[in-house]
Amino acid sequence: MNVNANWLAAPVVLPLMAAAVSLLVSTRVTPKQTRIQRNVAILAAAGNLLVALFLLWLTAGGDQRIVLQVGLWPAPFGITLVADAFSAIMLTLTGLLMLCLVVFASGTLDERQGLNFYPLLLFLLMGVNGAFVAGDLFNLYVFFEVLLMASFVLLSLGGRPAQVNGGLRYVLLNLLASTVFLATTGVVYGTLGTLNLAHLAERMDAAPDWLRIVIAGMLLVAYGSKAGIFPLFFWLPASYHTPHPAVTAIFGGLLTKVGIYALFRIYPLLFPDLLVEWQPLILTIAALTMLVGVFGAMAVKTIRRVLSFHVISQVGYMVMGLGLALSGNQLAAGFGMAAGIFYIVHHMIVKTALLMAGGAAELTMGTGRLEKGYLGGLVKRSPVLAGVFFVAAFSLAGIPPSSGFISKLGLLQIALDAQQWWIAGISLLVSLLTLMSMIRLWQKGFAGPQEDVVAPLRRPNLRLTVAPIALLVTASLAIGVFSGPFFEWSSVAARQVLDRQGYIRAVAPTDQILPIGEQSH
Repeated sequence: MNVNANWLAAPVVLPLMAAAVSLLVSTRVTPKQTRIQRNVAILAAAGNLLVALFLLWLTAGGDQRIVLQVGLWPAPFGITLVADAFSAIMLTLTGLLMLCLVVFASGTLDERQGLNFYPLLLFLLMGVNGAFVAGDLFNLYVFFEVLLMASFVLLSLGGRPAQVNGGLRYVLLNLLASTVFLATTGVVYGTLGTLNLAHLAERMDAAPDWLRIVIAGMLLVAYGSKAGIFPLFFWLPASYHTPHPAVTAIFGGLLTKVGIYALFRIYPLLFPDLLVEWQPLILTIAALTMLVGVFGAMAVKTIRRVLSFHVISQVGYMVMGLGLALSGNQLAAGFGMAAGIFYIVHHMIVKTALLMAGGAAELTMGTGRLEKGYLGGLVKRSPVLAGVFFVAAFSLAGIPPSSGFISKLGLLQIALDAQQWWIAGISLLVSLLTLMSMIRLWQKGFAGPQEDVVAPLRRPNLRLTVAPIALLVTASLAIGVFSGPFFEWSSVAARQVLDRQGYIRAVAPTDQILPIGEQSH
């Protein structure tokens, strides 16, 4: 099917234009201006989701990639945007989460908090979308920085000391990771003469082994830090619990997955044989990330800190999928990558729903502290909110028939088939500990009696707050119950991720600049 490749620019241009329009009305803090920004954000998020669904429909069959050579400059001389099934899945999930988040935010933010929140959210959306379609290392770095800048301002929006403290840690550690990323980009360009991913895939095999190890190691540090893997996760629990719950929800559900996406995209494309040798290291990192995250969650005493540590723990499962995908066994490679992508889909939906529900509980009760029964009694006070939290929590723990059960079962099956007994055992142990942590949250935060009271500053609009959470929880259950088609999409995405030659053919990098008028369209 012939498709106008200019559609690929829409996920970047649409939120950028909407954010610019929103800022034009931000001269004063008035309810009317906040409502205008919110409505623009809703329209932009809905339009972005429709574009992402269109791209998913085009690529879900796995028989084509959409490639846009910006300005008709052929790769590697111009900017290349690429979308395949994996990119389209991530764009669609991002669009769904952003639309739900805008509705959630409109029910929890007042006019003062909401002003300029929505344009920043759109800038964040632009950066995330750009990272998912970037076809070269430099623009991947640029889009990482766009989302980092927007996320830092969102973290500190409100100006409370805890927010500024958490924001500074966030930006400092992420800037260090960005510095490593930029330095790696310089090393790559200085030694291989190109930054286009397809062109790099062609040239990387001819590079000396020491150079490939250096580049792969530096990229592992850069992307691993963004993803929150062990031991580079320290910025995450220190910062995610401090901003408004709407910010925590979108950060927990989305941002670490951009780093995971980069790991899934870059390593099979540039270092497939090298990373087969690194499988023990990758699986060790996955195990330590799972264990540190779940033990941290069991040690802290506020609902959003518990859920923030679980972000780290669940990232470990995704890295486990990457590690299993690097197996020399071809069957394990394809199935492991598909299981990893399926887990990403599950986690983005469920974690966003959980953080929304936890944030709504905190806003309703005036505190997120679990001790002294501050959060007790929510089952009677807000039964629908308690119900959606219950379903999301047990999906995270992997209870059937949720998407969490299917995704963990897939990873466990491939780990056993690959005879990786120890990582299979650790994943089961972490799943059990996650269940215990969710039971603790439920008992202390929802089902237990309220023993002490903290007056909330402002109660959220429960209809606008619960509706998007319920939608995401329903999506999680649907993915679990009708897992066949969703796993097939993940398999298609996995096959395209592992198909290096197909990616190179689609982008078609050249070492010659064709005369104007003879460039390929």
